[in-house]
Amino acid sequence: MADQEPTNRYCVIGAGASGLAVAKTFKERGIPFDCFERLSEVGGIWNPESPDVVYESTYLNSSRRLSRYTDFPMPEDYPQYLSRAQSQEYLRAYARQFGLHDEITFNTDVERVEPKNGHWEVTLSGESKPSIYAGVVIANGHHWDPKMPNHPGKFDGEILHSHDVKNREQLRGKRVLVVGAGNSGADIACDAGLDAEKAVHSMRRSYYFFPKLILGKPTDVFIDLTSRWPVPRQFLRWLYTTGLKVIFGPHENYGLPAPDHKLFEAHPTAASTYLDHIAHGRIAPKPAIERFDGGSVQFTDGSSEEVDLVIYATGFRVSFPFLDEDLLLQPGGRSGLFIHAFHRELDNLFVVGLMEPAEGGVWQLVDYQAQLIASFIVACARDSERADWFRELKASTTPDVGHGIPYRDTDWHRFEIQHYRYRSYMKQLIEELGDNAQVPFPASPGKHTEAAKTGEAALGLAS
Repeated sequence: MADQEPTNRYCVIGAGASGLAVAKTFKERGIPFDCFERLSEVGGIWNPESPDVVYESTYLNSSRRLSRYTDFPMPEDYPQYLSRAQSQEYLRAYARQFGLHDEITFNTDVERVEPKNGHWEVTLSGESKPSIYAGVVIANGHHWDPKMPNHPGKFDGEILHSHDVKNREQLRGKRVLVVGAGNSGADIACDAGLDAEKAVHSMRRSYYFFPKLILGKPTDVFIDLTSRWPVPRQFLRWLYTTGLKVIFGPHENYGLPAPDHKLFEAHPTAASTYLDHIAHGRIAPKPAIERFDGGSVQFTDGSSEEVDLVIYATGFRVSFPFLDEDLLLQPGGRSGLFIHAFHRELDNLFVVGLMEPAEGGVWQLVDYQAQLIASFIVACARDSERADWFRELKASTTPDVGHGIPYRDTDWHRFEIQHYRYRSYMKQLIEELGDNAQVPFPASPGKHTEAAKTGEAALGLAS
């Protein structure tokens, strides 16, 4: 347990891709911190030890170029889109490169975080009394708390959430129904098309499906390039829509309804092979489920299918089980934060990674978030004029960091951003705040440093 006197240390919750970026940046900027990770290794949902690890066949939907951390290039022999194993390998390499294992206390849950007298009381697993911190950075992720729908009737087979589908063996030889048309749903449906006895895919509405490559280049790189053009965003949306029509043709050609929205009003699905599987008869598309009836599933178009396994790829709840969520979320679950990262009134509560890029990767953006948070903390300690400017900005401003059009009012789109515009805005703020790298605080050794070293040695990671 840390001292109960006021402290200048920050508590960083989680050592996945987001927490690692914060730990690395705080270490470089001389901001004292303790980082707590509930598992015995870094990586979050990419760590195969995690109960929340992503599906075995998962590949990043963002390219190598727009996924990497800003100062840690990916190896040249990596493919354009990383596998689950390569993603974890990259995150571990990042932690080793910047000596982050020494800064992390592993196998430790954060059970409660509460504000008190301008500081934060943080209760850890195994400790009866809270530790006091100057501030808290939440990096626990938001792809771990499954959201399950309810359908009328009774199903006699097995029902899983995509969160609980870890490998293709769970699909093999079964009659599988996948529900949901996001990236995870499309990926699992594609594997079911190859490994299952039958693959059926149900969606309430159709989405725009993006190829992963355009002219041999990653699609997100193409969009990032065109986002720099000095043309109206409506023109860019027309350009992308026209390109999709040329590449794929109308949805009706695949037995799918046309989307009920315009491009970028909802998150597109990156699925180069999904439509190919439909064209080859390996996936049977269906509309929404109407009801279950024993081993049969009835759909809203009057058709039915006999299946053994239903997989709900229906997303996740944004959950902060250790904190009063009213501090971060508005009624209805929308973000109450400035650019999804800064509390509007409190200067010592931050969230990293709470966003959904329409294209491009999260890791690169959390790197910029970490830099901006660190710049604000340093400004608060060294430059009151700039700190006051940013304080007023975050309290009153809601910048347009999307595609310039309103997103659909669904859970999926509450944290939607556009990679280029969000990234550019954060870089602008970092420059205006200043990124003075001088150490703003005196050395303040952490109570948990030795525990972190012990955990590293046990993993065989010590140099």
